[in-house]
Amino acid sequence: MNVDLQLGFILHQRPYRETSVLLDIYSQDYGRLSILAKGVRRKKRSQAGLLQLYQPLLLSWFGRSDLQVLNAVEASGPAYLLQAESALCGLYINELMVKLLPLCETEPELFDAYQQALLGLQSGGNNEITLRLFEKHLLSHLGYGLVIEHEAETGVKIAVEESYYYVADTGLHRWQPGMRFNRISGVSLQHLIDEQGFDKTSLKEIKQLMRMVIHFYLAGAPLRSRDLFHQQHSTTTH
Repeated sequence: MNVDLQLGFILHQRPYRETSVLLDIYSQDYGRLSILAKGVRRKKRSQAGLLQLYQPLLLSWFGRSDLQVLNAVEASGPAYLLQAESALCGLYINELMVKLLPLCETEPELFDAYQQALLGLQSGGNNEITLRLFEKHLLSHLGYGLVIEHEAETGVKIAVEESYYYVADTGLHRWQPGMRFNRISGVSLQHLIDEQGFDKTSLKEIKQLMRMVIHFYLAGAPLRSRDLFHQQHSTTTH
């Protein structure tokens, strides 16, 4: 495969041998890829300076296997500036993509959703809304889309005055007092369907829903970004 000037972002990078870096990238037309950037830690300082998170890049690479080799890189525009909590939210989004997205599957709509999420985190708006909407879009593009418009067993459309619980592999069910499942109101579900109208209660309930579903599809694998978030909040509250 020889690819020239493909728009993409770096999701994660780690040192490889003495002078190289192994990149997880997300590209517009080729999806998630592993790309080896040879020698950037020793010789190509100007190139290495571009290989940063949240920096839109034009990437060129070549290779014949799952591991491609970086040939050239240039900036496609200014980097998204994520600070403080927004930076941790960006790490969380990137980690989800690395752990959940298969290699080499094109998802152009998800690429757009990723850019919108970065823009939302940069703008200083409500990070909770930005994260919940991206999680929803990510699950949908993975084929794990939430079926929350109607009850799984009866097909009855949700009602805002009712309460529900969600099971990742079966769908939405009517909640009853005393159940151990996390309750989510019909109002909160409608906010998520409409992608607007969120309030403090609905965001809390939707967060619980998303956490449960994502935990299921991660098969219990821990998220390092979530640990970092908890550590920061623990530090700031003491």
